[in-house]
Amino acid sequence: MSLLSGNVRKSVYLRAAAAGAAVAGLVIATVPVVPAQSVPADPSCPVAIPVSEVVAGMPISGLTTTSGTTPEEFGGTVLGVLHDGIAPGLDLIMVRLEGSQITHPDGSLDKGVWAGMSGSPVYTEDGRLLGAVAYGLSFAPSDVAGVTPGAEMEKLLQNPPSIAVRETVRGARQVTIPDRVARRLISAGEMTRQQADGGFRHLPMPFSVSGLSNRHLQKIADRFGIKRPVVVGAGTSGNAQQTDIVAGGNLVASLSYGDITYAGIGTATAVCDNEVLAFGHPLLWSGPSTLSMHGAEAIYIQRDTVFGSFKVANPSAPSGQITQDRLAGLRGLLGKFPFSTDVTSHVESTEGNSRDGETVITVRSEIPFLSAIHLLSNADRVLDQIGSGAARVRWTVEGTRQDGSAWEFSRADRFASRFDITFESIFESYRQISQILRNGFEHVRINDINYRATYDPRFHALEIAKFEIYVDGHWITITSHRPAIKVKAGSEIPVRVTLAPSSGTGASQRVLLSVTLPKSAHGAGVLYVQGGAFGRGPKASSFDELLANLANAPRNDELTAILRPRRGPGGTDTDTHVVSDVVSGSRHVHLKIS
Repeated sequence: MSLLSGNVRKSVYLRAAAAGAAVAGLVIATVPVVPAQSVPADPSCPVAIPVSEVVAGMPISGLTTTSGTTPEEFGGTVLGVLHDGIAPGLDLIMVRLEGSQITHPDGSLDKGVWAGMSGSPVYTEDGRLLGAVAYGLSFAPSDVAGVTPGAEMEKLLQNPPSIAVRETVRGARQVTIPDRVARRLISAGEMTRQQADGGFRHLPMPFSVSGLSNRHLQKIADRFGIKRPVVVGAGTSGNAQQTDIVAGGNLVASLSYGDITYAGIGTATAVCDNEVLAFGHPLLWSGPSTLSMHGAEAIYIQRDTVFGSFKVANPSAPSGQITQDRLAGLRGLLGKFPFSTDVTSHVESTEGNSRDGETVITVRSEIPFLSAIHLLSNADRVLDQIGSGAARVRWTVEGTRQDGSAWEFSRADRFASRFDITFESIFESYRQISQILRNGFEHVRINDINYRATYDPRFHALEIAKFEIYVDGHWITITSHRPAIKVKAGSEIPVRVTLAPSSGTGASQRVLLSVTLPKSAHGAGVLYVQGGAFGRGPKASSFDELLANLANAPRNDELTAILRPRRGPGGTDTDTHVVSDVVSGSRHVHLKIS
């Protein structure tokens, strides 16, 4: 039954009496609100009402889910139509809603239109689909919502989508309320001046990210420049049970699931055989999409009077794939699943804890980022603290080349941090996987990524404490003010470096290296000693060479001597030694070559 009270309310007509009148003909009127009829007996795949038949004052009803998996009804009234409100050729239907925790039973405002309602189907009295709740006023809370017309969403079932949807200017996420309309809505008590000035926007759909603490989630958002709102959410796995996707029920579109479930939670609008319409607005606005599609179980609606209330839900196992991510909403296919990258990890701590983790990624461009935070999540779970420490991490990546042949890449390195070891240990693999995925030689697939890592909560590392070179039969200690040292072209220069524990306790280590001047060198040169990774390495000319360069790139536990003559045809000579820990620091000495 309808949740409308039947009380007389002020409502707004967006059509003047004269035929063809535009928004400028807005008229304020007091009309009795007739309780809406119940939603259609079978709301799965209703016929949409043309926007030309939508008028102010129409009673409406809808479906959404606030708890569990069973949709409940809400009611409302059409306020009017903003022609071209969302984009050229795509109107916005303004409605006032009641019930489903938007308002209290007495009609007073409760949580307002909440995030997660996106896609909630709205029906007319005769059972036709008006559209999907998709927009809210910028300054929440409010019971006024924007509905994406169902007639436009139905076009997503065509292949390809309608021209009006495909040719929309990218980035039109705000819907401006014309000033003349705003003044009338404010005077009618439908919204405040602040809300009218802010206009409508997509219902703020926080991306739910499982597996990370709030502290690391914020650091990740800052480090990677994530602009969309993110909240800590629940995870899911491919072994979990599926939840039916029904009109008005929960729908999750995810970039990954498992340890890291990175997803947007909304509502299904219609289910037509094996095709699903949802959200009423885009998620990533990618056009063709490989997002995985899930049902979910709603836990509750979190009240938030600052940023707007939102749904908290547990996603279930994948049910299919989102194939279109367009301005008018999402189109999904039940039973069809996207190509995925499996990320697994085995993480141990020196204190005895260990855990195996798994994440499935379905959006290719997000593989480097999501695989990195998968490692972070598992490391956090095993180490069980955010703080200093040391780590050793190996990552192995397997994939398929453009010609269908297989390739494999493996790399290991050490890491140390005085502040946050799990966070600092993820970025080298992120950079290398990014380079592989975005290589300029050929399109490759990444099928599997495996991490094996050990974390120690005790910080330990080494730093260069003393730098010596052997010239004319004796060792010379190099200081910052040491003048240039005379050496002969073609001679070998032994190098001795003393490494001290960065923590100030423990035994020092002495490392011997050696570099040779080219016989043709003359004039000046510089001899460096460098701890840890440095430089970008040589430029690759093929995909195979790129993999080799990445595998052999300088590591954090290497000490390197580098000799660079400034003149002569001879090139740079280097000598590298792997030590037992991360090593940092650099020293240099100028040479006079004769």
